[in-house]
Amino acid sequence: MIKKPYIYLLLLSFVVMGSCKEKKPHADKERTPVEERIKNISELTYQEIFYLLHEEDEYGLDFHGDMFGQEAASNVSLISKSETDCGNAIVLESSDSNNAIQVVVKTNFDFPGNPANEIFRIYTVKPEESVPVGHSTLCYDGARYAINREIVSAGFL
Repeated sequence: MIKKPYIYLLLLSFVVMGSCKEKKPHADKERTPVEERIKNISELTYQEIFYLLHEEDEYGLDFHGDMFGQEAASNVSLISKSETDCGNAIVLESSDSNNAIQVVVKTNFDFPGNPANEIFRIYTVKPEESVPVGHSTLCYDGARYAINREIVSAGFL
């Protein structure tokens, strides 16, 4: 009968021998990584354009539906804030001190050869606060593209 210490010693030697064994390179490591091809602006999908135009805190909500009028339009503005390497940061700013405002913002752009040319988003702006909505320019693959935003609807919550 084999004693327990010998079994552990035998198992330990198999583990050590297995870890010292020369490993063959994997086929993945032998291949040189191919850089991801940057799509031409005309090939970008609506969703890819959306993510290029907005940072995470600028998403708002997708808007497909009836607009709710211009009741609060005079209480909210699109303001150009800080300048960045690629255009100015744009925010929605509320001048109302009592009510939150829901705002539909239309973003227009013209990318050569791309059928997508506008995005509608809805944002909620708290009293006397501002909400980031994007930038005035998109820098993509060495080119600069103008991005226009306009308030198309604004109502009090």
